[in-house]
Amino acid sequence: MLNSNYTNGTSYQFYDKCCGENKILNTVGVYPELKIEKALQCYEDTDKWTEFFVPEIVDIPSQKPDIEDIVEVHSCVDIISQRVIKTPLVNGYTPVGQNPIAGEDIPNGECTNLTGRKLIIEGILKQKIIYTAAVDEQSIHSAHFNIPFSVFIIIDKDTPLYQQFKITSYIEDIYACALSERSVFKNTTIFIKASKLC
Repeated sequence: MLNSNYTNGTSYQFYDKCCGENKILNTVGVYPELKIEKALQCYEDTDKWTEFFVPEIVDIPSQKPDIEDIVEVHSCVDIISQRVIKTPLVNGYTPVGQNPIAGEDIPNGECTNLTGRKLIIEGILKQKIIYTAAVDEQSIHSAHFNIPFSVFIIIDKDTPLYQQFKITSYIEDIYACALSERSVFKNTTIFIKASKLC
């Protein structure tokens, strides 16, 4: 058993099962790879995108029975808000004995250049975990969880603060495993595309 001291203050002891389990979990809500590839093929200069993941540890509500095994995970993304914000720009610099380098030509490790504008996107990852109960009749139960998230996409420097975007979200992958009879670790990988509206 692993130590169970994490920020949600669960009182359950964690198993070490996740590390070695190779069970294939049935997931609902994951988009096929071809659908995401098609979204990128329809890409225009004004389209922007980001990928991120939402790791979480959730506890089964106290009125539900203990987990024997996870059967299925249903997930969907609900975008609740978007807004364009002003952000700082990287100032340029002049290396010793060389020509000046403009701030907009200095990328970070992901080759992203700051423009002074970001699109902030907030949403909710809605999920249902279906599991067999650790009781003799092995009845099927479910638990619902809503996890908020906030991400950003760097957008063009001349984007007005009132600009609206069509936000399309795709769930790329869902991983879940029982950490204990009451706790589940989940990690959801999400792809978001933002297309400028006229």
